[in-house]
Amino acid sequence: MSSFNASAKDSRPAGALIRSFCALGLSLALTTLSLQTHAACQYQVTGQWSNGFTGTVKITNDTGAALSSWSLGWQYAGDNRITGGYDATFTGTNPYTVKNASWNGTLQPNQSLTFGFQGTKGAAAAEVPTLTGSLCGATPASSSSSAITTSSSSSSRPSSSSSAITTSSSSSAPSSRSSSSSSVATAAWTLSATDSRLNFATTKNTHNLEVHSFTTLTGEISNSGVATLTIDLNTVNTGVALRDQRMRDLLFQTSTYPTATVTVAIPANLLSNLAVGQAAATDISASLNLHGVTGAITTKVSVQKLSSSRILVQSLAPVLVKAGDYSLTDGVEALRAAVGIASISVAVPVDFALVFDAR
Repeated sequence: MSSFNASAKDSRPAGALIRSFCALGLSLALTTLSLQTHAACQYQVTGQWSNGFTGTVKITNDTGAALSSWSLGWQYAGDNRITGGYDATFTGTNPYTVKNASWNGTLQPNQSLTFGFQGTKGAAAAEVPTLTGSLCGATPASSSSSAITTSSSSSSRPSSSSSAITTSSSSSAPSSRSSSSSSVATAAWTLSATDSRLNFATTKNTHNLEVHSFTTLTGEISNSGVATLTIDLNTVNTGVALRDQRMRDLLFQTSTYPTATVTVAIPANLLSNLAVGQAAATDISASLNLHGVTGAITTKVSVQKLSSSRILVQSLAPVLVKAGDYSLTDGVEALRAAVGIASISVAVPVDFALVFDAR
């Protein structure tokens, strides 16, 4: 896409095609996203590159009573370290303790919240640590950081000994909020905006990497298997109001081009062949319409059937969007001049985690 930078600091989950547009001289490792669920707590690696990563933790109150003043913690076994976070209070230097912010300390039954963070790592894939604390339930089984692995106290589901995302079953999948008798082969699906996120990373002055997001996403998968995702560019969230406005006006020019749209045909039988708890990795080719220009993008994604009525689609490698491909180069230069810095990246890694519910 184009170039821009900032740390996402929105109280809502960021959208999932994840991180639009810009990264000059940014070296990315095309590694998998990781997901691990411990009862009411879900740790997810939302993006990673050669020496850094971003992640989120989602907390769901499934206790039947309101929770207040929540806290949890974790410790990395390797070289992963947290450098910053948002929507929560972080303390410690490995192990880490995370407590609620002043505005999100109370969770009503069935209510969820998400907080995020970024950090550094070595050449290996970002680690998925064990979340600790009474909030997160019992200690889960260990898992590889390159696998989608979940743990739940609900009914047993297919399991696999593989540490990679393949067409074989993952360990037990997160429980669904609802069930549906609709056939996966014929059902239409609607994007869950609250559970989906799309983020992008930008680089300025060569070494300053920041992560941003879009807070409003809509989408669906039709009965014919065509998936569409619409990104409201006016909801770009960098954590700085003035920078958000400059992106809207100078880069995206949202008064003329308010949205970006992704369209992709889902491989035949992919959804119908998945058992509950199972994940499959597949290559996709999609069409991206951005700033009045339509271009082709390719990437590898994981599709996981979380329940009979819920699926998760997430990127296994960042999608690199280049400003020049979508007539955004002038917008990038306008941003650079407005801020008065030496450089802003003109290619951006985007990653996403999209949840769809059967309707």
